[in-house]
Amino acid sequence: MGTFADWLRGLMGRGNERVDRRRKERPPAIAIQASDLDPVSGALRSDRFMVMVAAEQAQRPGALLLIDLADRAEFVAAGNPDAPQETLILMAQAIRQAVRFDDLVGHVEGYRFAVLLRGAPEDLADAIAQRICDSVDDTVFLTHDGISQLDVAVGGAVFEPGEGRDLYTDAQAALDSVRRLDSHRISIN
Repeated sequence: MGTFADWLRGLMGRGNERVDRRRKERPPAIAIQASDLDPVSGALRSDRFMVMVAAEQAQRPGALLLIDLADRAEFVAAGNPDAPQETLILMAQAIRQAVRFDDLVGHVEGYRFAVLLRGAPEDLADAIAQRICDSVDDTVFLTHDGISQLDVAVGGAVFEPGEGRDLYTDAQAALDSVRRLDSHRISIN
């Protein structure tokens, strides 16, 4: 683990050749239509998101993160009938605030979201996963009983172009390992 300055340099694209976006051509923008978006969360629909992940995996390195509520049953039992819709909106906003502008956020199902980190090596994926956890921690969720704090778990898979791996399965395995461990909230393979 490096110092805060090392982390900041890596996040800004300095000091790590694989991350330095000033020396590399920016990946082309991905065209997103209104029909590609989930009407509740505003994130990409799962089917469209996975098509974009497959296209990106064939061309460039990056990482796929899966974000899910750490203890979904406790939150759903809180009793607020509007909680699912409000929670999805707030979770999507919290995740978008933590990622870079050219990363893609998708709503997979239920309280599960996915993020495609375009061109991100493992250390940057880990840093962004931590920012996502912190962003969700800082978000105020109102329930029937008052203010509730949500805890998310993040599992991820880093990929190189043309690997042909099933990234979703790898990220799901990392997410499952996070749930088995009590002391960690993030696992990147």
